Amino acid sequence: MRGNQSLMRTAIVLLIIVLAECNGCSEKKRVTPPSMEEIQKELVESNKRKHQEEKERLREFIRQKNWPMTETSTGLNYWVYALGKGSQPKETEVAVLSYRIEMLDGTLCYTTDSLHPVRFLIGQDNVEAGLHEAVQLLHVGDKAKLVMPSHLAFGFTGDSGKIPQDASLVYDIYLQGIE
Repeated sequence: MRGNQSLMRTAIVLLIIVLAECNGCSEKKRVTPPSMEEIQKELVESNKRKHQEEKERLREFIRQKNWPMTETSTGLNYWVYALGKGSQPKETEVAVLSYRIEMLDGTLCYTTDSLHPVRFLIGQDNVEAGLHEAVQLLHVGDKAKLVMPSHLAFGFTGDSGKIPQDASLVYDIYLQGIE
């Protein structure tokens, strides 16, 4: 009987130790959620990385195409490959242009032709920011290639049609006139 009591005490002591240790295991560690400032900082850093990666991808694309492009401070890349003889558009004038829009892989998204050009009020109409910027760099009659980063094209959301979110695009534009 004494052996059973000793065994029983040992079992009880072991059970108490195991329960004590398990109790410590079940304590939930308090995790402090990140502050709004930390979240904003991480979002800014993530956006900077994404922007830099896109910029490098576009530079490599342009290098492979061997296009002699100029990059503006906003990141728009342009090359006027056929010079016109007209005047240079200004903000608040109406640009009349035809274009072809492609993905970097050559997939055609949209196209117009010279018989059905697009018209928009420079600096005010709801078209891609890169188009507003680009037409003011051209003269009537110019033909140009544009390599547009996503933030100047259709941005984070795409166009809910043929252009996906965060898409860099290639435009081939012909500035037919200004009104």
